[in-house]
This record gives sequence, structure tokens and C-alpha cells, in this order.
Amino acid sequence: MILSTQEKKDWFRLLACDRIGPVTFHQMLSFFGSAGEALKHVNEFARRGGGQNIPVPSEKLADAQMARAESVGAALLFSAEANYPLRLKQLIDRPPILFTIGQQDFLSRRSLAIVGTRHASVNGKNLARHFALGMAEHDYIVVSGLASGIDRAAHIGALNAPAGKGGTVAVLGTPVDEVYPKENEDVYLKIKEQGCLISEFSFGTRLNARNFPRRNRIISGLSQGVLVIEAQEKSGSLITAREGLAQGREVMAVPGSPIDPRSTGPNSLIKDGAALITTLEDILNALQNVPSRTLCESAESVHFQPTFHISDDVLNDARRIILDNLGSEMTSVDLLVRSTGIDPQTVNVILVELELAGRLERASGNRVSLIYGME
Repeated sequence: MILSTQEKKDWFRLLACDRIGPVTFHQMLSFFGSAGEALKHVNEFARRGGGQNIPVPSEKLADAQMARAESVGAALLFSAEANYPLRLKQLIDRPPILFTIGQQDFLSRRSLAIVGTRHASVNGKNLARHFALGMAEHDYIVVSGLASGIDRAAHIGALNAPAGKGGTVAVLGTPVDEVYPKENEDVYLKIKEQGCLISEFSFGTRLNARNFPRRNRIISGLSQGVLVIEAQEKSGSLITAREGLAQGREVMAVPGSPIDPRSTGPNSLIKDGAALITTLEDILNALQNVPSRTLCESAESVHFQPTFHISDDVLNDARRIILDNLGSEMTSVDLLVRSTGIDPQTVNVILVELELAGRLERASGNRVSLIYGME
């Protein structure tokens, strides 16, 4: 599919609406067939869910984003188009729009994510550089998050590979034209020239700590496997590993001393079944049987019926049942469908209504909960 310029503008507008995240965005497209048609129904859904009208951005917002992309040399990837990374395309929470600078073809090559703590030891950073260089020499793309510590070391290792071998992709928690942390500007500029920078965050997005865990699903989603080197138990690197596990990626970890807090994360992953890694050969062996193109065969796209095929009576009954079955604890949408006996199309319509009304929260793994005090 090739989107028209107008449809691309509508994608920007729909995605910029309050309370519309990646999952809801794609469901609205499924309900109405286009972003332009979905925009006409945003406030109808919000009101039906018990909320107030949501401001719908004008085309000026889209024009500004597209102009900024052109001025900084960024390519725009839309999830409906053929040049969108195949591995990401199969994720239910795939970013609708990606901003990239650099070698866009790296996003579809075989790849390994290397992640770990920002407060890495000298040995941990050396190991990250060693593994990243070795994987690049074996023509793998090394994916990481451009943070300090292990991420930085992994990017540098891959950048040191001989010309024409491997490469690196940095997934940012900021807009693609911004560097964070500032001390990594040297690596950012090298990746801009030799690798690929990628972000789902629109130009002008303010720095927000919550954006960095969000980008982790992209790090794992682009990769065939995730290698964790030094990470404390509540590290963001473990979020990446968990995302990778849910996406069907190979999860690997380097063991460490039980008295070093930076080893608690990798050691815990190994106890839970992650591949134990001590050599480059261990990584290559772990990835040997992993398909190079795609891993998420179970992440099917579901085609929803247009909402006008669902009567008001059916929606009213379904809304009552779903509200009775939801609470402040996260619940799998699949479990909600099975336990209520309501068809998936109707369940998802109700969930979108509740989300646009500000009454529903979504989490990774296609889980939802009612917002406390808004039941």
C-alpha cells in the first residue's frame, strides 16, 4: 500500500489526538478503513465511552512535522507501507509512524539487540564492544538505545567493524533530531553518517522519562535476539528482554558475580531460561535457528468489522459486561474475550471507547485495565 500525502497528514493528526496510542490507532484504522474517516469518529467514541470531546489537531501539525523531517533529512515510515520494517509490522503495538535518519536498509537486516546498564563496569563495556564488533563482522546489525554504558559501548563496537560489514541502529527515546544524553553526541553523529537513527517520537516532543521504556519494544522488535550485559533487577534492559520474549525473540544474558548488583538482571534471566552467553560463538549458535526475516508468526493482523455493523443494543450490553469484568489490575484482552464470550470486534470497539474517554489504560502484552477512580 502507498499512502497519499493527504492520508499521511491524517495519520499524523489521528496519532496526535490525546489518548490515542499505537494499538488504538491501528484499531481505529481497522474500524473505519482510513485515518481521515477515523478522525470524524474520535469524539463520538469518546462520548460513548463516558468522556468528553477530544481536540483534533489541524493539518498544520502534520505540515510542520513533514517539513521538519525534510529539513533534517529524515525519512518517514508508515506502518501500512511496504518499506516499514517487517519485524515491527507484525507487532500489535507497532509505531504507526517512524522517523529515520541514515541507512534505512539496516532496519530489515538480520540483527541483534545489545542492552544493559548505564552504570556499566569497565569489563561490561569491553565485553559489549567485543560482542558488537564480532557480530558486525559476521554481518549482523547491532541495535541498541544510545544510552550511556552498555548501549554506547555496543554502538561503538559495531561502528568499528570493517567497511561493508554489519552496522548499528540507535533507537531513540527522543525525536530523531535530538541527542540524549548529550555526552553521546559523538556516537550519535557517527551513527547518523554510518548507521541508522530511528524514533517514534514526533519532532518537538519534550524529554520524558516514560518515553525510554516505550522505545524498548522497538529495540527488541527490530532484532532477532536480545543480549543483556549487566543490568540491575529493575533495569530498563530487563523491560527490553521481556518485550523480546513476548515478541518471540531469542533472549540471552551474560552471567556475573552474584555479589554485583549489575549481575542480578542477567542472572535472573538465565534462571528463567535465557541462553547463557560467554563467547561470540554462544550468540551465533543461539541465533542459528532463528529466522532472519520474521519471528512473530502469532502476531496476526485482525480485520475488524466497521463499527456501524454493531447495533447500539449490542454495544450497550457489551459495554456493561466488559466494565463488570475489568478492574484496576491489568487483564489480557484475549482473556477478556474468552471470559465474556463477546466477539473480538465488539470488545475492541468498547475498549477504544473507554480509552478515548480516559477510563482505560493499556500496557504491553495487549493488556488493559480501568484507571483507578474512573471505573
